[in-house]
Amino acid sequence: MDRRREILLKALQSEDDIIKRASAEAIENLEIRERLPELERIITGNGTRLEKLRALYSLSRLRGEKAMRLAVKALSDEDEDVRATAIRVLAEIGDRRILPELVEMLRDESDVVKRVTLDALFNFREPKLIAPLLYTLKSKDPGVIERAIRLIARIGDKKAEQAMIYFSMKGTTVIRELAIKALGMMEG
Repeated sequence: MDRRREILLKALQSEDDIIKRASAEAIENLEIRERLPELERIITGNGTRLEKLRALYSLSRLRGEKAMRLAVKALSDEDEDVRATAIRVLAEIGDRRILPELVEMLRDESDVVKRVTLDALFNFREPKLIAPLLYTLKSKDPGVIERAIRLIARIGDKKAEQAMIYFSMKGTTVIRELAIKALGMMEG
């Protein structure tokens, strides 16, 4: 990392504002990476809610196994905002290996967490998500149902046909509309 820092510090001296800005951001990312042990203590220890949220948002700028693993640890936090932020961070990292953890978060007691999870899953077009999404449709929260139907439509798997037929006739106008659109997007 010393070699990287040396190059970035030189680039920071550039006359070009674009290069200066890119260098400053890269240096900040290096500093965040160097602070990973401290961020881990905050996230998994007894950091305050605000400290945990800040630490997680710092992680969203990084890539790699350590950042991902640390965000996964925050999924079990007692605070729903911390869990939701961890999901956003994992979505930003975008590694397919976190799919099982995201799917598990669809069972969270918090509708906010479920909504954020569904938003994060929208980046993945995986037919194996249909079964958990069908389970999610049992929610009483219209926002959860809407997001699940949008994702089902994006995936387009016929396994969800019966559920989409049901929701095309039941629920709010938005839910019915989404279910009708999903029916039109399903494979043969």
